[in-house]
Amino acid sequence: MATNKNTKKIEPLTYDYRSVKPMPESMREAINAHLAIEEEDAKSAGAIGFMARALVIATMPYKDPKTDSFTRVNGDFKLRILAGYEGGIPFGIYPRLLMSWVATEVVKTQSPVLELGDSMRLFLRDVLQVRTSTGGARGSATRITEQMKRLFGSLITAEMASTETHKGFRLRNVLIADGLDLEDDEAKIFDAESSMDADGQILWTPQTKQTAGTWQSKVHLSHAFFKECVENPVPIDLRAYGALRDSPLAMDVYTWMTYRMSYTTRKTRPMPWLSLMGQFGSNYRSPDMGQNVRDFRKAFLQALTLVKTVYPGANMEVNETGLVLSPSRPHIERSKGQAMLF
Repeated sequence: MATNKNTKKIEPLTYDYRSVKPMPESMREAINAHLAIEEEDAKSAGAIGFMARALVIATMPYKDPKTDSFTRVNGDFKLRILAGYEGGIPFGIYPRLLMSWVATEVVKTQSPVLELGDSMRLFLRDVLQVRTSTGGARGSATRITEQMKRLFGSLITAEMASTETHKGFRLRNVLIADGLDLEDDEAKIFDAESSMDADGQILWTPQTKQTAGTWQSKVHLSHAFFKECVENPVPIDLRAYGALRDSPLAMDVYTWMTYRMSYTTRKTRPMPWLSLMGQFGSNYRSPDMGQNVRDFRKAFLQALTLVKTVYPGANMEVNETGLVLSPSRPHIERSKGQAMLF
């Protein structure tokens, strides 16, 4: 009997680490996270975090779009990000890490005012887990504060129609933050050059010894965005999320997979590669759309390999048509009697 090529199964990219040396750092991180998760659940390890639902269903760009607006589409859901800060749209790894911190802090504190801490160095080390923080125009401190300005200055418009599994929601023209105060009480951490961004603006202002420790840098979330984080947080394992930081695509696939598996009760129809590209990888710009889809599929399968390493319980099939999900145990188990979060 003839086989329909559209049902041909495609195995996600795999590595034989007996012959591949050295092991890719991204996979090493994912394996270490998997072993830690196997040894201790997220709650016991204090590793339960959250993401804002709107930025899980559709995602921020991976590279600088160099425009003042950016749109992602996921079926009936559309997310549009507008630049409120003149630098542009947030992109890459750091806005994702920042958003996981924001949503987690909101759920934990139930407050729209979040304290970033006493110094940039400590925030980078303890919150974003940046191994080495450097100053200067191209240093990590400057790049991250630039992404802070882009993220917290963004205006988002999000809309989703009601379906059988979702209650429709709208977030129209929502400013993520009403204000961002970046200051520092440790003048010795950065020299004059590294305390400034590319425009010469001081980011973390040193305090005197007399006033040190009397306040902390803060971000003031808008009421609408705070409400969205409180009412619709998507739980994630921060160990898994952090282990995927070398691939922002893998970070997005993980949070989305965690969200989808929370309400998938039966095998889904194939999600077409073209639709997935619109959701996760719309920055492919070849004149040949077929080549764009093939390039995206290759990148998506690489990311999926990492995601499956940290979340092996996610049941899925990959074929020529697209991606099929089957009911799976949620990566973060809900406590008995806990209300559905989505």
